[in-house]
Amino acid sequence: MMERYLIECISAGKYYSRNGHSFAALSDINLTISENETLLLKGRSGAGKSTLIHLMSGLIKPSSGKVLFNGISLGDANNKTLSSLLRNETGIIFQNFNLLPTYTVYENIEIAVIPGKKDHLNPKNVIREYLERFDLADKTDLLPSELSIGQQQKVAIIRTLIREPSVIFADEPTGSVDDQSASEILSLFEKMRNKSNVTLIMATHGNIPESFADRVVEIENGKIKN
Repeated sequence: MMERYLIECISAGKYYSRNGHSFAALSDINLTISENETLLLKGRSGAGKSTLIHLMSGLIKPSSGKVLFNGISLGDANNKTLSSLLRNETGIIFQNFNLLPTYTVYENIEIAVIPGKKDHLNPKNVIREYLERFDLADKTDLLPSELSIGQQQKVAIIRTLIREPSVIFADEPTGSVDDQSASEILSLFEKMRNKSNVTLIMATHGNIPESFADRVVEIENGKIKN
């Protein structure tokens, strides 16, 4: 019986135009990811890691080839299907955090809580537990601009984890925090992976140990190197 993959990139590419010239951010990407797998995308800044995460999560559509998520072609999917996927299946930790500047720490997390989830019957308790775990309990009423970069990163991670997605895409999740915080973040990912069999896809310059992942894929100049 042929194995069905959670995510499949089939000769996928992404091209952009600038000043009348076209360039490839990604080209000829062939990659399969199984359910419950932890995959590490490794490469230098600008190699194409973020673009690949955006392609696989459905944030952008491929310029060539196909990207399948649970058998659904993301390039052919309508906005309703993509919105449902992003809302119900995936969680994305962005490199630039994407926190709402006029919302407090608590409000930035609260908007991510999905009504009706068993653990979210009392969202205040869940949010408080995450804030305490990340040493942010005293930052609840602050705005993102009043936080350090590392603290903003933690808020962005809590906002994703609290949704309990089946797939987490994390773009440099430990890139802006100290070593101790990075260890805590990876420990939380590990617990979530063991508890709920989450699929975890992380991009890194190299500050996440390769031993944390089931598999490492290196990206160079928009192509898979290995």
